[in-house]
Amino acid sequence: MARIVLVAPGRGSYNRTELGYFTRFAEHTAFARRAELLDRADQLRAAAERPSLRALDEAEHFSSARHLPGENASGLIFTASAADHALLNQEHQVCAVLGNSMGWYTALYLAGALSFDDAFRVVDTMASYQKGNQRGGQIIVPVVDEQWRHQPEQEQAVKAAMTSVNGLGEDHWVGLSIRLGGFLVLAGTDLGLKVLTEKLPRVKMGNNEYPFALARHSAFHTPLMAEASQRGREDNRDVQWRRPAVPLIDGRGHIWLPGICDATAMHDYTFGHQVTQPFDFGAAVRVALREYNPDYLVLLGPGETLGGSLAQVMIAEGWRGLHSRDDFSSRQKSEQPLLIAMNRPDQAKHII
Repeated sequence: MARIVLVAPGRGSYNRTELGYFTRFAEHTAFARRAELLDRADQLRAAAERPSLRALDEAEHFSSARHLPGENASGLIFTASAADHALLNQEHQVCAVLGNSMGWYTALYLAGALSFDDAFRVVDTMASYQKGNQRGGQIIVPVVDEQWRHQPEQEQAVKAAMTSVNGLGEDHWVGLSIRLGGFLVLAGTDLGLKVLTEKLPRVKMGNNEYPFALARHSAFHTPLMAEASQRGREDNRDVQWRRPAVPLIDGRGHIWLPGICDATAMHDYTFGHQVTQPFDFGAAVRVALREYNPDYLVLLGPGETLGGSLAQVMIAEGWRGLHSRDDFSSRQKSEQPLLIAMNRPDQAKHII
């Protein structure tokens, strides 16, 4: 038996290589449950007159125009994470659950605070606000070096550039959206992000050059999403909240403990602070490591884009002797990796 912390991904985790995700693990005894979850999601989608997730996942070709918009991507990602969760060996102890950004809604389901139907409704409703109504945008920048070690001077330079842009007036507003391990996701108005991108130095890391814009993303986790926050409260007022069965760690690093957390407060956080204020994914992971000391962090699918961010928090913590990207890579190649990505069958075998 292993002690695990579950991590649910957010937007940007279902891409070209994830096409056909729901057909994976066909030999697993819980494969039928994956299909049941997808069927139920499509029933809910059909009732809301939205395209079938199964049809999107089984499409012959990946289409940015169809697969990446929030109203489709969010449902795919939530349901894929739920389907991966169904594969877990029940002998393992889930110590805590957390998620990045939209993954918070998934975490609510995984921890038992919301039923599948209610969690899917929240995901689908919040995503629907983006259809034809993208508000501002997001860009991502690194504040670590090639070995994934934090570089304070890089972060200070980013903050200085943001201050300069904000001095240009309200229509140039920019702010922090997500603290994503060794990366900062910045959000703002279109004008603000345009100027900020010009001010920030170009940084090459791996195959990517930063800063770059996150496709079809609004200015999530900023005051620019106030309207979505209010609509979310109203449109989801009938959602049935329950006390979670396992600890939930939110985007502030706050732990919602089973048996004693307040459902009203959870509702208020989910549609208030979580929507309009910065989401500190790094703090959530840090709390999970310090408070629960799991054998594995388990990154649910689809994809594994969060893997680097999770490793960067481990490195910043010096967790299990990790102090660099090379340390992390060596540990992942061993018989006892610290991070299990369900997207990788060779890793998933440890816990399913």
